[in-house]
Amino acid sequence: MLLTKFFDAISKFVPGDPFMGGDPYEIAKLDPDKIYVENVRAAMRTSERQARLYCETAVRQGIFDRYVEAILPDDVVAVSAPTERELPLTVQRWVERDGKMEEETFETATLSRRAFYRLHR
Repeated sequence: MLLTKFFDAISKFVPGDPFMGGDPYEIAKLDPDKIYVENVRAAMRTSERQARLYCETAVRQGIFDRYVEAILPDDVVAVSAPTERELPLTVQRWVERDGKMEEETFETATLSRRAFYRLHR
């Protein structure tokens, strides 16, 4: 389903052959709840710019929804939401230090962000 909808949208709205040189069936292997531009880029063997265009085209066509995630300093996803405004002001996590569990709190505004896409349901 993801493969067919995505192919149809991209083929209709992006000039040229978007799948030339790539393996379009790699798209079918993507997690429909976490589609990253980098994964689309790798599957389609295209540039990051072109892969982002494909994903944004899918958003405009109602196939994908765009989300944002806040990333902790150790590259762990802290939280995700449909928009940056919907991210919480702070996030907490528990970490083990010297055999003891300690709570860490991070201001979400200080964390890096990464966009991802989700198959629209």
